[in-house]
Parts: sequence; structure tokens; C-alpha cells
Amino acid sequence: MKTLALITTKPGFEDRLKREFSFIKYTPFRGILKVKGESLEEILEEIKKSKYIFKLIPIEREGSLEDIENLTLSLIEEKKPRGSFVVRCNRRGRHSFTSEELERALGEKIRELGYKVSLKNFDFKVNVEILQDKAYISLFTKDFKEIVFEENIRRMERINKYKERPISRAENKIRELIDKFPHIFKDLNVVLDIGSAPGGWVKVLSEVSKKVYAVDPAELKVKRENIVHIKKRAEEVEIEETLDLITNDTNLYPLESFSLIERFLKNLKNNGYIIYTLKGERGKVKDNLREVLSYIDKLENIKLEKVVKLKSNTRWERTLILRKVG
Repeated sequence: MKTLALITTKPGFEDRLKREFSFIKYTPFRGILKVKGESLEEILEEIKKSKYIFKLIPIEREGSLEDIENLTLSLIEEKKPRGSFVVRCNRRGRHSFTSEELERALGEKIRELGYKVSLKNFDFKVNVEILQDKAYISLFTKDFKEIVFEENIRRMERINKYKERPISRAENKIRELIDKFPHIFKDLNVVLDIGSAPGGWVKVLSEVSKKVYAVDPAELKVKRENIVHIKKRAEEVEIEETLDLITNDTNLYPLESFSLIERFLKNLKNNGYIIYTLKGERGKVKDNLREVLSYIDKLENIKLEKVVKLKSNTRWERTLILRKVG
């Protein structure tokens, strides 16, 4: 059986770690990833040179939330630790209980085995990591515990804010798209990005295109020679050049957001692509998607290529890839 561990990083750097190590897996939560290897030593040997990892958390049991008690008690029975204990729960997601409530309830079960609680001077720690409906459990002692990369933590506090640190979560979306669909980003001359601020998409697009028009009245946190910032609303903008790609990650009602793309379709070259983030209403993303797709069906020369749920998308987002044909 392979060894499982969780890795923590600064939110926004998940994609960098994924590019560094293909065996790292995303989770639904920012700043935390999963990794499997033949042994903890093998995992550590692979990742120890990374500049972006904060903590490596070895996992000994995994299961559902309902399994936490049984998994913990079986782990204690197997390892037979000695001395006093403490329970610590790091909870991510929405639940009907708090971390403290789980710690107390699980602690009571462990006390029934004859162990004493010590919140400060404990001999072993029952560590519970919860990622929504999944639980990851470990029993840590002075010889087996999570590994903290202190130098990485200090370094990440010092990094240049706009050179190394992702400007926003949106930057991860466009990098993921480039990884998944490299043909779309090949030989780009002119790109138009709608709703650009704070600048995550244009920062990345400027690395793969000769010129990027950034349309947004708000300020950008990135400045480069090939980025042309048009400080206007998209409805007020006219572009003269032929576009290879149009991107739109604006935070508007889906149809309103997509309508901003329409005024620039005349500039888009044949076989040019459109990348559009549909930001659905909570609980209504299927209805919103259906509405937008119905609208797109009525447009001439625009073909839907794919609807994808990126790792970097939120629960209510979908990314649409379209192409101009004919």
C-alpha cells in the first residue's frame, strides 16, 4: 500500500507545485494538496528541494467523517502509544460541527481506553485533517510527526509580491488552461482580455502572446511592455486589430458577462478561440449554463468546443471554450 501525505503551501501556489511534481494531486481547497509514494522517505526525498512547500503531513488512516472514531481507535490499538494525548482537528469545508466539538468528542472516546488528556505536555497527538467529507488521521509522536519547512515559510513572506506570487486565484485558471489546451495558446499575436483587474490573466497571457489588450477601468497589479491597459468598461471599447483569442473571467451575471464578448466577435479571426468563465448563481449553475448555451446556439459562426470544470474553478464556475468558424 502506498504512503499518503498532505502538503500545504501558500494559497495560489498549488499550480506551481503541480507543475514541479506530476504526482501531486489537487484537493478542492486552496493551499492543500495530496501526494502518494512508496514511502514517506521517498516522498520527502522528491519534494524537499521545492521552495513552495510549507508542511508535509503524513497520513495513516483515511475515510469518511463517519469513520473518524473507528479509524482513530484502530490506529491507537495498532500503535499502542504510551502516555498522555491531545486531539487536534484542522477542518476545511462546511460541517454541522466545529473542530473543537470533534476534538472533545474524540478525546472522550480515547479517555475511555485509559489515556489521560494533556493539552500542553502530551506524549502523542491524534491529528485529524478534514477536507469536506474526507478525513485523514495520524498519530504523531516525537519520532513521527509532520515536517515543517521553516525556510520556505520565511522565504514566501519575503518574495516579490507581483513577480512570484500569483496576483489572484484567476491566475491559476489560465495556467491550468494553458497546460490542458496548449494548442489554443500557440503563436498568439493579439489577445483581448475582458475584465482584467487585478491582472492575473493578463500577466500569464503576456507570457504567451505578443500583445495583450487588458480592458478594465480598475488598476492592474502588473505592468509589461506588451500589455495595453484600456481603462474603460468593455461596452465603451473599440478594437481595430484582428484578435487571435478573447478571454473573459468577469464576475457578472452569466448572460451579461457573455454579452461583453459579442461586440468583439467581428475582430476575432476565423478559428480564433474564446475562453469564457461562467460564474453561476449559487445552486443554479446548471440553469445558468443551459441559458448561456441556448444563447450561444443563436450566434452565427461561433461553435462550442468544450465545457470544462477546472481544478481552479469554484463550485459554481464552468469554463467554456468556443471557436469562430466559417
